[in-house]
Amino acid sequence: MNLRKNFFVLPVVSAGVIAVSLAISSCAVLTKSQLDTVTKLTVASDTVAASPQKLFADLATIRFERGLYFAASLTSAEGREREINALANALISDEGSAKKAEVYVNVLNSYLRALRSVSADARWKASGTEWRGIGRNIDSLILRLNQTEILGTPITVGWAKLSGQYMGYMSERYVRLRQAKAVRMFVTQGDTLVSSCVDGLIDLLKKGDLIDLIENESEGLRSNYRMYLHRLELSEFPPDFDADRNYIEMIKKMELVKYTRGRCVTALQALRRAHTKLVVALEKRQKIDFLFDELIELNTLALQLNSNL
Repeated sequence: MNLRKNFFVLPVVSAGVIAVSLAISSCAVLTKSQLDTVTKLTVASDTVAASPQKLFADLATIRFERGLYFAASLTSAEGREREINALANALISDEGSAKKAEVYVNVLNSYLRALRSVSADARWKASGTEWRGIGRNIDSLILRLNQTEILGTPITVGWAKLSGQYMGYMSERYVRLRQAKAVRMFVTQGDTLVSSCVDGLIDLLKKGDLIDLIENESEGLRSNYRMYLHRLELSEFPPDFDADRNYIEMIKKMELVKYTRGRCVTALQALRRAHTKLVVALEKRQKIDFLFDELIELNTLALQLNSNL
């Protein structure tokens, strides 16, 4: 019967699938340790990439609050008006500096999100799951046929199931090969992008005028708060506890800015080194069964920075 002949083709299909899958398995896919390493790098890099932008935003806030204390210390309405207008212009300028860092950060984060997506397990597991589902459906159809009188001899369910399993395995291997190629391409081509963004951010953080600005704002905050207190004393105004609390918060924020700037530079340099090391490891198809020093350093610095975000 033609129907029976068609179903007996299944063992032959299974054998062909096995042969193809064995050929594919001889090709190089990414190991779980390699994919895990890529993920660890992208997760740690998120914090490192976000830190410079927050630093500039915090510094702009400190400068603005420092200016408000100075404006409040002035005795004339005209003088205070000029200072408030100057503060508004300075805030706009500071936000412009933060946007320079934001450009680098956005590009870097976009790359890291894409890399994390490409290296995710779901990229190759979904296809295998789909094929195994097809195999189960084939089994169900054959079981129904075996229960009818159409076939003289029942068809063994195991062959159809085996075909579905190997189809799923072959599909997984094929998708994982494509994934391996995509990840290697992403990491290799992305190394120049990462280096460019990192260099740009480091240049912003190491500029002499930024270092001077941090020191000047630190001294200015204390000086302007002192002038504000003298103004309260001369005017016989009662103490403003909210202003005092805000001053303490600004002092703490300033110390974090000083700490973060140095850590940001070190962490960004670690990110660049770790990414380059990953390029070499993936190109050589090395099994990464340990965390290399550059990634350990990156994770350590990321944790330090994350506590201040």
